Amino acid sequence: MSLSALNKAAAESEHSGRIYFLFLDLAGDPFYACTGTRTYSFDSQSWLGIGEIAGISDIADAADVAARPVTITLSGVDAWITEPVLSRVNYKGRSAVIYRGWLDSEEVLIDDPDIIWSGRMDVGSMMLDEGTAMAQMTCEPLAARLLRPNISRYSDEDHQLRHPGDKFFEFLPQMEKKDVTWGGERVGINRWGGGGLGGGGTGFDDTGVKKAKH
Repeated sequence: MSLSALNKAAAESEHSGRIYFLFLDLAGDPFYACTGTRTYSFDSQSWLGIGEIAGISDIADAADVAARPVTITLSGVDAWITEPVLSRVNYKGRSAVIYRGWLDSEEVLIDDPDIIWSGRMDVGSMMLDEGTAMAQMTCEPLAARLLRPNISRYSDEDHQLRHPGDKFFEFLPQMEKKDVTWGGERVGINRWGGGGLGGGGTGFDDTGVKKAKH
């Protein structure tokens, strides 16, 4: 984590206030908010204040790749936040970024906030606190993905989870059984190594060079 020179000086000053900014990449309607009492602008975006963020759990700088997750609580949220949290489709695996900035005595940003944590949204839940709707989002750091096996498959079913309606893998099952012409001969793709040229091998030697006919 690096700080700009101005923010570093502000962090060491007794006359500056801390403020956090949160970006959640909700599909179709990204969420920009801050812990301030009004809306702030930076990075060509407007970051809503007025209590949208109820809390952010402690951010620990772990020495290994098993960095800790972060839990974000949003208070007084509207339906455009509630619905994605309940569906999981609009946020699961999408980006979450937390920034920290510093305010002067007039509550003006001293410099652009610095990124202090980034990761992916994982699990969301809804709750009621004294009649107020609250959304809670647990986010995992990018490093956590290094410890988890990749269970994605080159299949149309898996592809549709990420890109609904896309037809890139639509004909993959037929291709697995499709015979093609290679070097003037019919080759069964699903039979490489087991006899693709009429059961007599692939037609290539161990170096990949086509065998001569006798």
